[in-house]
Amino acid sequence: MIIYLHGFNSSGASAKAKALRRLLQPIAVLAPSYHFDPPRAVEQLQSRIEDALKTETPRDTLMLVGSSLGGFYAQYLARRYGCKLVLINPALDPIPALADYLGENTNFYTGVVYALEHRHLDALRPYYVVDPCRDPVPTLVLLDQGDELLDHRIAFERYQACAEVLRFDGGDHQFQHLPEAIESIKTLYRSIG
Repeated sequence: MIIYLHGFNSSGASAKAKALRRLLQPIAVLAPSYHFDPPRAVEQLQSRIEDALKTETPRDTLMLVGSSLGGFYAQYLARRYGCKLVLINPALDPIPALADYLGENTNFYTGVVYALEHRHLDALRPYYVVDPCRDPVPTLVLLDQGDELLDHRIAFERYQACAEVLRFDGGDHQFQHLPEAIESIKTLYRSIG
């Protein structure tokens, strides 16, 4: 099973979640929606991962795929549960990027209106993975060099020594190269260990 973690202001009904389900068939892709508040989000995601490990999925066949802020959470959770990891244009240092969204926001998919506050940004700090190569898990990093929101070089520099990193010319934060990357995702999913 693959669990997809969506980005900020998104949901499990996102276009990327739908594309992953379609492109990865017959592999099951679960795409849960989760709360914007970091501790609640991590609690919800941990619960879903633990349910999968108890009832459906051996640990060696579980893989997390995280996009943007979902990548931030996924790198933390993959280490906690010892599972494989795919990062798509990940927000590895999300606090500066999210500071632009302080105040009222509306979720793009659900329409839910909420207020992002400084306390929510501070609540991200316990989930930082500063040196992913110190405690590596099998990882694939997918980067569009044209990402207009995040500097792709941060993920490249942080992961180049302990992960397979694929950088694509152009693209944007939505990651326009999913079809080109799908075989690499499948290869990591099918790998042992």
